[in-house]
Amino acid sequence: MDKVLDTLNARLLAANKHRELTDQYKKLKTDQERVVFTLNVMKEYDIVPSATGMPKNAKESEKLREQGNKIFVKGILNNTTCIDVLKLYTKSIAFAPYPSEQLALGYANRSAVLFQLGLHSECIQDIDRALALNYPDNLRAKLYLRKTECLIILGNQSVEDILKDAEHWLDKMSLNDTSRDKLKIKLDILHNKSAQTELYTSMKHTEAKIVEKQPSLPTIKTYNNEVPCASDAVVIKYNKYYGRHVVAARDIRPGEVIAVEKPYSLLLVQENMQTHCSNCLRGCWANIPCKYCTYAMYCSEECRNIEWKKCHDIECTVFPALIEYKYYNLDLLSIRLAVLALREAGSIKELKTMIKEIDECDDPRMKAFFQDGKLHSDKYISVYSLVTNTEKRAISDLFRRSLDTSFILYFLATRTVIFGAKLSEDLSLLEKNNDVTFVGGLILRHQQIIPSNMHTFGEEQGLEHVERGIAAMPFLSLFNHSCNPNILRHSRPKHIVIYAMYPIRKGEQLLDNYGKHYAITPKATRQQKLFKQYYFICDCTPCQEDWPLYHELQSFKTLVKKPEDKAKIKKALRKFNMYVDLATEGNLQDKPYIINDLLKMVQVLHDCAPMPCMEMSNVIETLKRVYDLNGNIFEIPQVWTQRK
Repeated sequence: MDKVLDTLNARLLAANKHRELTDQYKKLKTDQERVVFTLNVMKEYDIVPSATGMPKNAKESEKLREQGNKIFVKGILNNTTCIDVLKLYTKSIAFAPYPSEQLALGYANRSAVLFQLGLHSECIQDIDRALALNYPDNLRAKLYLRKTECLIILGNQSVEDILKDAEHWLDKMSLNDTSRDKLKIKLDILHNKSAQTELYTSMKHTEAKIVEKQPSLPTIKTYNNEVPCASDAVVIKYNKYYGRHVVAARDIRPGEVIAVEKPYSLLLVQENMQTHCSNCLRGCWANIPCKYCTYAMYCSEECRNIEWKKCHDIECTVFPALIEYKYYNLDLLSIRLAVLALREAGSIKELKTMIKEIDECDDPRMKAFFQDGKLHSDKYISVYSLVTNTEKRAISDLFRRSLDTSFILYFLATRTVIFGAKLSEDLSLLEKNNDVTFVGGLILRHQQIIPSNMHTFGEEQGLEHVERGIAAMPFLSLFNHSCNPNILRHSRPKHIVIYAMYPIRKGEQLLDNYGKHYAITPKATRQQKLFKQYYFICDCTPCQEDWPLYHELQSFKTLVKKPEDKAKIKKALRKFNMYVDLATEGNLQDKPYIINDLLKMVQVLHDCAPMPCMEMSNVIETLKRVYDLNGNIFEIPQVWTQRK
């Protein structure tokens, strides 16, 4: 979109209209008016969206598959090269028309990599998918032999029927086929192995899998009367300085569960499309594609069907077109929220009624509350009511978002039936259609809500905490920022859990961290970046007192003066280094006591040592790691070697 904006600016400057249009745009009061205005500008200066939408393409599929083949056939297979090849094959599968020989070849080739990575169940899935499609007859024997080997490795001794299929297709191969003799030898070997009484048992093979540890969700002892996902330990307050914010209704202990919130929407980030499911967001190395687009991929037919009914029937032709224009994940989420809002309301007419009622609410604290007097995380009203910061945004920022929205709206109107039927590509007709510009106004509002309110949905990859997706969290978005937060956000497969990290007194705010922590980022940089994105100057304690960065933090040994307090801290920390090692290794199974011990350390340090304190920082970071190791885990499979 940068090129589009540059083109428009050049044309405005050439016509000497830049200042005039800026002045006109400043006077607009609503997001719908801004969309109408921008559509008119696009029409007048011939800025018309155009994108192929990256359709299914047999040649592109073949090109991607051949790129994978070049790496795979070299034979230098380590974890990195295998994952690179697998992603290429998966992308080849995404581009293959459905159904087609290219799709069958993509599945077959990926099955070979899955076998190398020890993902034998997934390998069989891909083999079956290839064989169910138009897979070449002269290559089928090889797949049946690979499937037989997988079944034997998995301990399934009933492989005679599969071997007969392999033999059948082997007999049909040309005598001139150079691979025929090698496959015949392989067939004989597998016949012998299938006849043995202890098949592969000496290998003691454990199949490599992506296993997401899923302990049960933590429980809330007493639920909140106003916020169904939260504890009664908190209450939503409002004032002009802090806006809506969350306050402790009583004293809160470290480790207390504040909320278990299911996001209104979860969107997988584009970078994870080849390795995660677009619907459930779980890791998957054997994704299947949407039948119509090259964007979305799924862990199963079930997830593919669920997302199609939920939102992908609309997104299918829009997301790929926007990705061509280098749209970001946050832009795609602005569409997702609009689609879900329409589905929830039932019609544009009903959605307009809902929005009108929200806009007419004159109680800022209650603005997101449903008719039953509660804030529900699964209701669009809770998302719509989040802060936009419209009045604080620069005109250039607002207009850029208006232009982004107008392109989105154009593709929605002309490529989907979200408005009842595909509409004309004539911009003048679109800007006069009230339903179209109403939805455009909502998307523009989302474009402003998202940067200030959306949250990272994370996972552990080794020692790194990385982004899996983006979560729209109506309740969590009400928590204000601190450069030393007193809560922790922790991602589970379908929820985000909020824990108290420090003791919190009744009446104190519960504070999240917006990505700028005192121990990592200098104060001036923190404040600059926070103001740029969130439009506030942080006045948290670390900012007021200008706390030092991590490498400058003092130990409790220097900070604490009373010998008895030093003794308490030393006693509390006696097992800390051992817990750090266990957390680093990820070796926490059957060790639930570690969290309790770390929480006791937090309490003792809080009571005995002034902040900031190096040991408190270390304990908090270790506690975060331990919590996250009980959440979303994405394990990179390792190249599997047969042991004979």
